[in-house]
Amino acid sequence: MKKLSALAFILIFSFSSAQVSEFQKADSRYERKIKSLYRKYPKPNDERTKQEWLLTEEKISAYKNALEKISEEEKKMITDVPPPVVPKITKEAAYETGKASFQKLLTEAVDLTFLNFAVNPYKINLKFTLDPKGNASQVKVKGNNEDVNAFIEAAFYQIRDKGKWKPAESNGRPVLSVVNLPLQLNFSK
Repeated sequence: MKKLSALAFILIFSFSSAQVSEFQKADSRYERKIKSLYRKYPKPNDERTKQEWLLTEEKISAYKNALEKISEEEKKMITDVPPPVVPKITKEAAYETGKASFQKLLTEAVDLTFLNFAVNPYKINLKFTLDPKGNASQVKVKGNNEDVNAFIEAAFYQIRDKGKWKPAESNGRPVLSVVNLPLQLNFSK
């Protein structure tokens, strides 16, 4: 059982790493196209604004597609493993350097400058599964703007390896748990 669980999570993380590059490809493609657009239309006008909006929509769509692929792969991996017995949690999961540190890292990873998004603070509920080794998967973000939520979710996958989560414990033993984290993120222009 443990070997099967470990194999499933290894496969999830190797696939998720590949998906992080999908975010980078979307960013690179957007930057390349926006530079080309600005060379074609150096001064703001209606056509440039229209094209900027189309490029923004294309980037949002690319991010959502990458997140959907991650979600589908995680679902496939999880269904291969029998559902665990839910133990009583005696110690909640925590980020190794604290919630504020995690929140700062996540905020810095989210780039919304191209959206001209300036709702401060932006309140979200971040929910994910944390295995007994501290590996996060099945990330979901709930907030008021679906597009912004997708970029926050993508940022989580991009920073996932930059810090470590301490898993929840049941009687001193690490266990699988669901982390539900309300956060307020501040985005500056």
